[in-house]
Amino acid sequence: MRIAVIADSHLSERAPECVSNWDAAAAVVRRLGAELTIHLGDISLDGQNHPEELLFAADAVRRWPTPMLCVPGNHDMGDGSGELPLDRERLERCRYAFGPDRWALRADRWELIGINAQLLGTDTAEEDEQWQWLATHIEQSVEPQHRMLLSHRPLVRPNEGERGRRGRYVTEVASRRLLQGPLRDSLRFVLSGHTHQHLDRCEANVRHVWMPSSAFVLPDTMQPRVGEKVVGLGLLDVTGASARIDVLVPDGTVRHRLNELAVFAELGH
Repeated sequence: MRIAVIADSHLSERAPECVSNWDAAAAVVRRLGAELTIHLGDISLDGQNHPEELLFAADAVRRWPTPMLCVPGNHDMGDGSGELPLDRERLERCRYAFGPDRWALRADRWELIGINAQLLGTDTAEEDEQWQWLATHIEQSVEPQHRMLLSHRPLVRPNEGERGRRGRYVTEVASRRLLQGPLRDSLRFVLSGHTHQHLDRCEANVRHVWMPSSAFVLPDTMQPRVGEKVVGLGLLDVTGASARIDVLVPDGTVRHRLNELAVFAELGH
């Protein structure tokens, strides 16, 4: 099965540069014959504060050349992972725009599981429901020995020199529970977005891949470089027990820098 993986598209009428890169990504997905696309969150530019941007992004998702499964990001439903209290109204708006925020998909001998990373660390009923859903799903599943977790935020910090986890990663407690809990014996891959950088690293027999943004990078003066600051999308090929992920930079893609976007001044940076 061929699956496109896209992240941090930041779609909005206010950001035509991001929309142009989205269109370039759509063209290559159509040309390469992907059957499905997974979006790793931050679908909208600032849907948490501008609900109309959720609707704009949802329309773009509907017009995408393949069916699309989404997990939300902080720009879609607000800061999460325990940084701020959960805003349930924003959560429901996000679910209305993009569909379920957790799901499982079989692809040959693999199972792909998408979760809402923004709920982790919120100590809410919604977080408890997601943990229970995951545990029950794993318990009731038969056969899959190869699983892939898809999350907006990364689970592990590859650079010990980084200061803290807040803002970039899921909480340490949540990370440990995902890596050492019910998924422990079958988890092989973790695909995440959020960082606007590409990184491919293996830890404890789990491959952690940060997918780049399709929209823009942040200059080094705004964000330390941990991985590669590229703009593009991923192409995941799953065949039998094997899985391969490649990062593509489609024709027509521009490596925009956030501070060069016309909308940058409006974002309050």
